[in-house]
Amino acid sequence: MTSRADVLGDKHRRQFKSFHDGKIVGGYNTTIQNIPYQAYLLLQKGNDYYQCGGSIISNRYILTAAHCLKGIQRAYIRIGSTQANSGGTMYNSALLQMHPQYNSQTSDYDVGVIRVSRAMTLDGTKSRVIKLADSEMQSEPISPGTEILVSGWGTTSENGETSNNLMAVTVPTVSNEDCNKSYRGGITARMFCAGVPEGGKDSCQGDSGGPAVQESEDKQLGIVSFGIGCARAGYPGVYTRVASVRNWIRLNTGV
Repeated sequence: MTSRADVLGDKHRRQFKSFHDGKIVGGYNTTIQNIPYQAYLLLQKGNDYYQCGGSIISNRYILTAAHCLKGIQRAYIRIGSTQANSGGTMYNSALLQMHPQYNSQTSDYDVGVIRVSRAMTLDGTKSRVIKLADSEMQSEPISPGTEILVSGWGTTSENGETSNNLMAVTVPTVSNEDCNKSYRGGITARMFCAGVPEGGKDSCQGDSGGPAVQESEDKQLGIVSFGIGCARAGYPGVYTRVASVRNWIRLNTGV
């Protein structure tokens, strides 16, 4: 079994080298017009570069995972493009913030925000804001079977190759009670899980920090956080629950 350290170090944030054809596991090619709130993040840590995803929550802020930002000095944000390495508009980061209660060992409170150095131009077609789940929703569990759309430029398989084309996959949520059976009680109230029992559909390396959106409501419920491997049977992906960290997001971004 993959250890928690392996999951955090390798699963969702891997060293950036070059782009190859690939995809979210079990997903399909899509375009930025279908997911205009998606952001691509290239993260600098010394001489190394890492890839993560994010979502546009205002013209000044990107929402992502805290583990994407740990130890990072600068972020380069691309919005408005189906391609990871070209098109759209690039912005630099002015401020990187992680939740003060983020725990790298347990992945609890895995949420962060990036303030861009200048206001982003959002055209409403290839780039727009995504609505966030309300804090009032945290008192009610997400109904198992709720379909969420997950997107990004991550790998096609565990330790596979990243994609240059934006990919997406739809997966149903799983109850925290059932998910805890797989993760030995490690699922907290700040998390929820999604996946299919037989595996084969999941987010993967490079997708971390990206949005998990309830399409029927056009609302972001989660942030790609961690998992045991990618798309393994019996191990759904784990997402930070936006509603449970919504007040922190509002306090630090005004959104």
